[in-house]
Amino acid sequence: MPTKAPRASNLELLRILCMLLIIGDHLTGQGGIADYSTLPSSFVFCLIGCGSRIACTVFVLVGSWFMCEQPFKTRRPLSLWLSLWLYTVPVTLLCRLAGLDVSLGALRWAVFPAGTRQLWFISDYLVLLLCVPLLNRLLHGLPRRAHKSVLLVLAVPLVVYPTVFGQDGILGDTAWMFLYDYLLAAYLRRWPDNRLSRLLNRPAAALVLGLGLPLANTAIRAVLEYRGATDSKAFQYIAYYRTALGALPNLLAALALFYLFKGLSLGSVRWINALSGTTLGVYILHQIPAFRGFLWNGVLQAQAHHGSVGYTLFAVAAVFLGCAAVDAARTALVMRPLEKTRLFRTLCEKGDALAAKITADD
Repeated sequence: MPTKAPRASNLELLRILCMLLIIGDHLTGQGGIADYSTLPSSFVFCLIGCGSRIACTVFVLVGSWFMCEQPFKTRRPLSLWLSLWLYTVPVTLLCRLAGLDVSLGALRWAVFPAGTRQLWFISDYLVLLLCVPLLNRLLHGLPRRAHKSVLLVLAVPLVVYPTVFGQDGILGDTAWMFLYDYLLAAYLRRWPDNRLSRLLNRPAAALVLGLGLPLANTAIRAVLEYRGATDSKAFQYIAYYRTALGALPNLLAALALFYLFKGLSLGSVRWINALSGTTLGVYILHQIPAFRGFLWNGVLQAQAHHGSVGYTLFAVAAVFLGCAAVDAARTALVMRPLEKTRLFRTLCEKGDALAAKITADD
């Protein structure tokens, strides 16, 4: 029996770096630790919080790159939904029992976490995972010219309009952008001789786009934050480009980072792969609405360290490693036993069979 090839660690390392960027943005945006009173401080805190939406797009690109060429596995969305529910319900209840200010609305959300925008990335990623069989059916046998045409047509409301006008278009929901990222990743993988891939396969170009675009946004935003010009039209565009998944600077930076790391040769590094496997759990745990305020200013006392760059970097690393340890324990003690149950296996078998029918040739 052939053995399964070890998983390369280049893109797994990228997932870890992306999660650190996401935590950095959440801490500076939610914790009250950021200080924009001086230009150097403003630049550093804008830099720490510059990459979360780029990181979200990278996560989708990495997953799409593999899913577009592999049979659909029901285990992916089912395990993610279970992970979401097994975090939100116990943690929210524990916060309530501990005397934190947890409303009945927060308890209701904890029971149905995937149906709201509280953890928007997980909700939209679940939508994407459920759409994979249909997307793969659409892509099966789709000629290159038709695939390119679909991307160009969808780019008008999803990329061009947001970039030009600095606001969402008629397809402003992030779930639409995740679907677009999937189609784009599939095109780049199926036809690697396209112009964009040739550009991004050049490490110098990928480095300039992947780092240069976020740094340019950071520098302009830092100056505007320092000057208090947050009501200006320029700040509106800069803030939008930082947070909008469809804004061209964000999309290009995410693609560049993806290609930059895809071209690395790290082999298979066990600890990188293990840490990478916790990233979605880290995302869920540190952003549970009933818990995140307590995390920032109960556990970490972020406001008491207002303006401290060193403490901010320490807190980002501590949140990642602490949540990763919790997620590893949850996976070993809860998820693995659940995934071995007859019910879980039956659901996976039925879901895989249905997906196979959807993607099969007529």
